[in-house]
This record gives sequence, C-alpha cells and structure tokens, in this order.
Amino acid sequence: MRQVVLDSALLVAHWNRCRRGPLERYREPDVAGWAQKLIAIERSDAIVTPVVLELTCGVLSKRGLQLTRAYLGEFMVIDQGAVLNEDWREALRLAARVPRNGKARDLGDCLIRAIANRLNHEVSTPDKSFPS
Repeated sequence: MRQVVLDSALLVAHWNRCRRGPLERYREPDVAGWAQKLIAIERSDAIVTPVVLELTCGVLSKRGLQLTRAYLGEFMVIDQGAVLNEDWREALRLAARVPRNGKARDLGDCLIRAIANRLNHEVSTPDKSFPS
C-alpha cells in the first residue's frame, strides 16, 4: 500500500456515490465492499483518528452508525487513536497560516494533516483548500 492517508471528504464522497436509496436496504458486507473498492482505487487503506471522528459525527441514525462502523472497519487507523500533543501544536500552526483565498481552515483537516506529517504520509483528498 502507498504511504497515503485518506481524508474524510474522500470517504464521504465515495460513500455517497455508492449509496442508492435508504440505508435500511444495505447490510454491513455491502458497505464493507464499498470501502474495499475505495481502498483498491486509492491503493491505500490508511486513515487517522480524526477521519473516524468526522465520519462518525455525520451519522444520523442507529442503522447509519452500524453501517459506518462496518465501512470504517475496512480501513487501518494508522495513529491507533493516539493524537499527540505535537499533533495539536502542528494543527495549530497549520490553522494559523491564512491561505491566499482567505477561506477558513477546518480543525479536522489541520489535525489530519498534522498526524499524516508525523507519520510520513501524504493526504489524498478532493478538497483543494486542504492544508499543506
């Protein structure tokens, strides 16, 4: 696998492309298959704790939570839930860099980038304003 962390925006966009209709029509193996397809496309199964949190925060139902957990279960959380003080400091440094486009920074994106940097991974994201 490549040394690439997948951003939550990438996972959400893929989920939304795969989903057709209400969640009740899907089972855990269905969404696990979606995740496996994304892993094959991106050639990486790496995510970090803030990605897990962002996807979990977006859940609106008990069934959605079950399916989201099955989807996320196919990925490897490379920081193993350990968000370090240095990650927070680096996220703050990234947040303090005002981009030329003047758009606000996202806490989750800054923390994802900080952890990816610490673990020597690039970040795959469709977000053009993702911190660098």
